[in-house]
Amino acid sequence: MTFTEFMSEWSTLVSIVIILTAAVVLRVLLKVASKRIVRTIISGVQRVKKNDRLDDLMVEQRLTQRTRTIATVLDNFTTWAIAITALVMILSELGINVGALIAVSTVLGAAIGFGAQSLVKDILSGIFIVFEDQYGVGDWVEIGDVSGEVERVGLRVTEVRDIHGTLWFVRNGEIIQVGNASQEWAAALLDFPFAYDNDVDQVQGIIQTTADEMRKSKQWSSDMIADADMWGMQHVSGEQFVIRVSIRTLPNRQWAVSRELRKRCKQAFDKQNIGLLRASKINLAK
Repeated sequence: MTFTEFMSEWSTLVSIVIILTAAVVLRVLLKVASKRIVRTIISGVQRVKKNDRLDDLMVEQRLTQRTRTIATVLDNFTTWAIAITALVMILSELGINVGALIAVSTVLGAAIGFGAQSLVKDILSGIFIVFEDQYGVGDWVEIGDVSGEVERVGLRVTEVRDIHGTLWFVRNGEIIQVGNASQEWAAALLDFPFAYDNDVDQVQGIIQTTADEMRKSKQWSSDMIADADMWGMQHVSGEQFVIRVSIRTLPNRQWAVSRELRKRCKQAFDKQNIGLLRASKINLAK
């Protein structure tokens, strides 16, 4: 059998193999390119930061998160686009009237669309979530009853892992409102309860001094992006009073800052023989 005869007899199969091979190769190349672009953008931002041309750590962090999120969504989109294109080309090689098939598919799609409105709603919502930068991978969010870190943003579902390690799958179309604790900046809000007979100015001075010293330390200077804001008397009764302080921090660092400042303040109060009341006795209005 000559090469010409072989190609004539097996041309359809050869074409299908070529289409599938091209689809797989294109998918791999696009995935590699996507990862390389993400790494390039992230390393570029970090390099700019090291050269002191980008002073805001929040910009670096947000751009990194947003780049990874968009890359994930585009990765899903290209996968489906390549698969559908390859399928249409294979059907055409098999002699199936693709035009007629598309027309029938359009009618069926419209009919199915009425029954799959929630799916369409999920996908459209996912697109808006990404390009409006409502949240991204690594953000700490509150979505309805779910609170945790975003691990993946897909076109249909957002995956959120809570503090207990549970992974929640939230349909994008069901998201009505989102609380994002990771955009621009966050706040560490602390309440210190004291017995009524303590000196207010003294305890406020200790808290302020401790917070200022903590911000000057090398370990915490980058996390605390502003001086502690002493709100003062948050609550007072015949038995106690509560002092509230707020500290602006980098996104997702408010909890670590809160824990460290509580520890340091406790040590400072112990040196002055100032005791804190039990948390169970506190009843604060926000």
